[in-house]
Amino acid sequence: MTGFVDRQHATELMQRAGISALVLSAPEAFHYATGAWIGPAGLFRRAGGGFVVIPARQDLPIGIVAADFNAAQLRAALPEAAVRSHAIWIESAPVEVSSQGKSLPDRIEAGLASLGRDPDFSRPATFDLTGSVRQLQAMLEDFELGQATLGIDLDFVPVADFSVMRTLLPRCPMVDGSPVLDRLRAIKQAREIDLLRQGIILSEAGLERLQVDAMAGMRQADLVALYRKGVADAAAGLSHPVVTAEYVTLGARARGADAKAAAGDPLKCDMVCTVGGYASDMSRNFTFGPPSADQAELHAIAERAFEDGLAELVPGNTLGHVHRVTTASLARQGLPSFRRGHFGHGVGQSVFSEQWPFIAADSDVAIEAGMVLAFEIPLYIDGLASFNLEDQFLITPDGPVAMNRLPRRLERIG
Repeated sequence: MTGFVDRQHATELMQRAGISALVLSAPEAFHYATGAWIGPAGLFRRAGGGFVVIPARQDLPIGIVAADFNAAQLRAALPEAAVRSHAIWIESAPVEVSSQGKSLPDRIEAGLASLGRDPDFSRPATFDLTGSVRQLQAMLEDFELGQATLGIDLDFVPVADFSVMRTLLPRCPMVDGSPVLDRLRAIKQAREIDLLRQGIILSEAGLERLQVDAMAGMRQADLVALYRKGVADAAAGLSHPVVTAEYVTLGARARGADAKAAAGDPLKCDMVCTVGGYASDMSRNFTFGPPSADQAELHAIAERAFEDGLAELVPGNTLGHVHRVTTASLARQGLPSFRRGHFGHGVGQSVFSEQWPFIAADSDVAIEAGMVLAFEIPLYIDGLASFNLEDQFLITPDGPVAMNRLPRRLERIG
C-alpha cells in the first residue's frame, strides 16, 4: 500500500513556495499521501486525528503520526514510512490465547502491563491534539526539521486547532500549504487516472441500464435505483469500494424523489461514481419520448458550446481562456446574458466531486498534461429543462482525451 505523491514534483512545489515540509491532517490528504485510512480518529474531522509529513528533502521518508489503535497496521503496510503514534479513546489489549493456568482477565491485564505504560496513563475522551502534536514535534526533530517552515493544509485545519499547533511548535513558522497540495494533486499519477477512468466506466454502465429499463410512470427514485443497479453489476468483483452520488433533475421544473416521469419530461443525470476514494463526474440528458423543439434546440446549444470550449482545453492555455471561449460561444448562439461561474473542475480524491482547479473566468491556471478535468455545459432553464453535458478528460501533451464513450447527444427513453 502506497500513496499517490510524486516526491520530485512535491519537492519542486515546496521549494517554489519556500517551505521545507507539508504537514497534512485532512483525512483525504492522509490517504493521498499514504494510500491508507487515517483511522477512527479522523472521523471527527479535526486536526490531530493524524498527521502526514512530506519533507521537501527526498532522502527523508514520509512521516506519519497516527492513532495507537491502527499504528501497527500502518507500519506493516508502509514499511518505508516513519510512524509515531498517539493515544485515542479506543482500548485494545494484547492477550496470550494459549496461556495456561491464568484466567482471561489475568491474561488481559498481563497484556496491558506488557505495553509499558506510565502509571498515570489514561485515554482521552476522543483524542488529544496536544499529544498528537507532541509526536509530530518529535518526528520533525528526527527529520532535522525542528525549526523549518511548514506548509499546513489550512483549507482543513480549524482556527482553534491551528492556534494550538503554533503554540506547541513555536520554532516552526507555519504557512498555508493548501495551494501546494492543490497543485500537487492536480497532476495525476497513473493509478489515480485508472481509478478515475474506472469510475466513468461504471457510471456509463449505470446510465445505459437506466436508459434501457426506464419508462414513463417510474418515480425519480426508481430511475436512480436503475443507475445504481447498473453500476453495482458492472462493479462486481472490483476490489475497490464504490460509492455513487446522483444529481438528477426530472421534468421542466425540479421535482422531488416521489415524482413520476411523464411523457415529454426531460431528465438530467449528473452522476458521480467514486472508486477507491476517487470521484469521477459526468452528465447526460434524456427525454421521455421525443423532445420538444425547444428542448432539442437547448441541447444543441450546449453541444456546440461544448465543442467550442473543448477545442481550447489544451496544454498551455489557461482555464480562464477556456471559460471565456465557452461563454462567447453561448453568446454567439443567442445567450449573451448567460453567466456561469465555472464550466468544469478538477476531479480526484475529495469529499466532493468538484475540486481545484476550476474552469472559471478569473483562473490563471495553465492547463498541464497529467491533469484530469471534468468539462461541462450546464443549461438550467426553469420551465423547459435542466440539461448538463459533462465529460471527464485526461489532458495529454497533444490535448484532451475523453474517458467517456457514450455519445453526447440528447437521448430518448421509450
